[in-house]
Amino acid sequence: MNPLPGLAREDIEGLLEFAISGGSEFAELFVEDRSSFFYLLEEGRAEKISSGTDAGFGIRIIRSGSTFYGFSNIITRDEMMAVASTLLEDVDGAGGNYTPPGEVVSCRGEGVRIAAEDLPPGEKLELGFAADREARKVSGDIAQISVRYGDSRQLVRIFNSDGAAVEDLRRQIFLNIRAVASNRKGTQAASRSIGGNHGFEYLNPGLAADMARQTAESAVRILHAPRISGGSMPVVIGSEAGGTMVHEAIGHGLEGDSACRGQSIYSGRVGEEVASGLVTVVDDSTLEGKRGSFSFDDEGTPAGRTVLVEKGILKGFIHSRESATRSGTVSTGNGRRQSFRYRPIVRMTNTMITPGEHDPREIIQSVEKGLYVKRMGGGQVDTSSGDFVFRVNEGYRIDNGRITDPVRGATLIGNGPSILRQIDMVGNDLGFDIGTCGKDGQHVPVSDAQPTIRVPSITVGGEE
Repeated sequence: MNPLPGLAREDIEGLLEFAISGGSEFAELFVEDRSSFFYLLEEGRAEKISSGTDAGFGIRIIRSGSTFYGFSNIITRDEMMAVASTLLEDVDGAGGNYTPPGEVVSCRGEGVRIAAEDLPPGEKLELGFAADREARKVSGDIAQISVRYGDSRQLVRIFNSDGAAVEDLRRQIFLNIRAVASNRKGTQAASRSIGGNHGFEYLNPGLAADMARQTAESAVRILHAPRISGGSMPVVIGSEAGGTMVHEAIGHGLEGDSACRGQSIYSGRVGEEVASGLVTVVDDSTLEGKRGSFSFDDEGTPAGRTVLVEKGILKGFIHSRESATRSGTVSTGNGRRQSFRYRPIVRMTNTMITPGEHDPREIIQSVEKGLYVKRMGGGQVDTSSGDFVFRVNEGYRIDNGRITDPVRGATLIGNGPSILRQIDMVGNDLGFDIGTCGKDGQHVPVSDAQPTIRVPSITVGGEE
């Protein structure tokens, strides 16, 4: 086996054995090779185009619950030994057990038909031009169209003193379209994003044009909508809204690092009822093609599906190696890092409320007067209390069981655990949204999903 260019198997084994003999209880080598391409198109012009490559390694050692981490972009045996030596300066005592890495287990993304990195920039730019042309046909109220496109190829290799030896090839592609509609009364924006672990075959100019038209139509529709009056009312959140609420209102609270430090509202509550009996929440990095999916996490743990809440009962938390050790359990495969420059921390992957048994039409028909949320916006959440404020990007009135007029200016204000306990109808559909989740200065790709759900009463902020 020649696991890395310029490095022999004995180099990697020697590095890990050196770290263990120097006093580490656990030692890990993470090596990354990444290439990426991005552009921003505004007003039919390419305002920014960038591409590049990045490569390097990180070494992590753990001793008595403390983590020491160092990195470099010079991938040589001498540089690795130098970084490890620096880390070991602060480590005392006897080391742990050492198991040499086995044969490399490789996952190379065989499902990709067209590797985006092999295509000329002009073919990728045509997606943006097609989107811009289509959006401008919608209305004279369209004031601005922005298109963001990106693709990346990331090859990671992970070796550790427990015998792990894995490599994972991950490809990401995304397309975001933002339309701004404006008139003398104001300005409204709408946005759509798609993407995931795919090759370029996932996108085409026709798809981009359809996305752009729908985005522009939403912006114009909300521009001409009246502002909603605030108050407490039934709210139906459609599956098209994606899982913003589940990600923010409960997901971060179920990350094992905050839970074991007592900083989550869910700390110490395994086995308790934390949501409606209709609600099951899972985190699943095995879903094919999703933005938060991979074969191995950034600690070399195989991808997995973790049930966090089952029929309203808290079953557990997502964990990295470190948080699992502190909690007396095992990693769920949620140790992730932005790049080789960062140590792994607990992160979500693809987080969702699973589908229920209600027909979405039945859910809408059950509401006499209320709000239908089609698209969620950003918001703020306090993970220690669960309190949140979310912006509604696209919402409609529900009158006598029918979706009617669009409204603007709505926000959802409440408490995550309280809202989850109130959910009394869960649809049999499921809609995904994509994003980039930030935590502790790191950003990683994720997706969130939920079915159509009904909450009998949420405080809706608005204006008269």
